[in-house]
Amino acid sequence: MSFNLSGSVVLDSSVVIKWFRSDEILREQSLRVRQAYLDGRLFIHVPDLLIYEIANVMRFKPDMNESRVQQVLESLFGMRIGIEYISPEVVVRAVKIAYSYNVTVYDAVFVALAEQLKAYFITADGKLIRNLFDIPYVRHLANIT
Repeated sequence: MSFNLSGSVVLDSSVVIKWFRSDEILREQSLRVRQAYLDGRLFIHVPDLLIYEIANVMRFKPDMNESRVQQVLESLFGMRIGIEYISPEVVVRAVKIAYSYNVTVYDAVFVALAEQLKAYFITADGKLIRNLFDIPYVRHLANIT
């Protein structure tokens, strides 16, 4: 199911990481999402958890060093995307989603935030998409047009 980029979205770390790694699968689609934001056609929200996830993933990539990880984080903050503090309501909803769909609470936080914001949740994680298959606001990055 294809999906046009407009309005607001919540991005998974699996999408954002592709902005900074040239060898990632679906990188072109992730860059289209970023460009839609930079062009003002899309607003991006992420839970504050994403910052820690991106930093941690980058920290363990063999081609990254401390300086490069710092540059990635500076770039991410510099984009001024909507980094959202997670409310108690979102956490409670995330736990319910995690149990209902057999996903981690970490992943469910992104889904619950999208639900709260009435936005689409975009991920590149195939297993997560399979588990969340019947949630209408969840989209796979591969289906971005």
